[in-house]
Amino acid sequence: MANDIDIFSLEPSKISRDLKGKYLLLYGAPKVGKTSFAVQAPRALICAFEMGTNALAGTRFVPMLKWTDFKKVVSQLRKPQAREMYDTIVIDTVSIAFDLCNKYICQREGVDSIRDVAWGQGWGMLKQEFQEAFREITMLGFGLIFIAHAKEKPTEARDSEGNSISAMAPDLTSSAYTIVNSIVDLIGYISVEYDTNGGSERYLYTRQTPTIFAGSRYKYLAPKIKFGYQELVDAIGDAIEQSVSKDGAEVTDHTVINQVKSRPFAEIMEEAKNIWGKYLDVASTEEEKDQHLNVMRDIIRRVFGSEDFKLSTAVPSQADLVELFVDEVKDLM
Repeated sequence: MANDIDIFSLEPSKISRDLKGKYLLLYGAPKVGKTSFAVQAPRALICAFEMGTNALAGTRFVPMLKWTDFKKVVSQLRKPQAREMYDTIVIDTVSIAFDLCNKYICQREGVDSIRDVAWGQGWGMLKQEFQEAFREITMLGFGLIFIAHAKEKPTEARDSEGNSISAMAPDLTSSAYTIVNSIVDLIGYISVEYDTNGGSERYLYTRQTPTIFAGSRYKYLAPKIKFGYQELVDAIGDAIEQSVSKDGAEVTDHTVINQVKSRPFAEIMEEAKNIWGKYLDVASTEEEKDQHLNVMRDIIRRVFGSEDFKLSTAVPSQADLVELFVDEVKDLM
């Protein structure tokens, strides 16, 4: 991946009113409307780790039977056509995604349990694999909606009689939750509430209570919102307007995303070959050419960890390192 970095051309960040490019974790009871909400996001791609989309017309979804299926999706999201078709990637449900990632690591390492990986490295491998997949999606410029089931969990809080208070929380392992929490802008709990006549209404809780786990990076977002896609868009818009008036934040109607561009490995290698030749060609004497050759060997040592590494032997997994070599030589010309 190539990421054109220029710190001198940066503009101050702005908060967008829409949900494009935002990252959410929504959780609630089965059939409460989590997936129905997610498919309302414009140009959404549903990664269906469980089949809750069969009754939803007009959705684009792909069944995820194993973690390698998801890795194929991430690979395809790197292509320019993906940005032309999709804005938001929906993970339904994230707990199953984590389980399949766990299974993938075990198969790759030839063990039955993540605990059996040599030197206790299994959990680190699992965390890295799971985290990097979603980090790449965000860096490619897509929004993310994680869907999870709800689970009642004990808390340290006590009621007036000293009894332990339970709270609704996402049904995720601590490892999966830590990773997802580091990504998302909003954790919302969907609750169904009934009136005295038996009528029901769904609400989205966006702020922590003694019995509900939730949270948001939007300072002025209402703690309880009528559940619905447009209702959340409007509530975030209101929160942003308050941020503008009270904190002086800058706002835009649409998310502006600096995408990380991807290009074929063969193209990267061809540029490396060309830049090598050009840097030698600008030398006017044999002595100067030897100096340029030593400079590039020093760059190779710093980038690849060995001055004996031959650039022509680089493999696709080293694409980022080859890009770094090219950028450093370019800076010398």
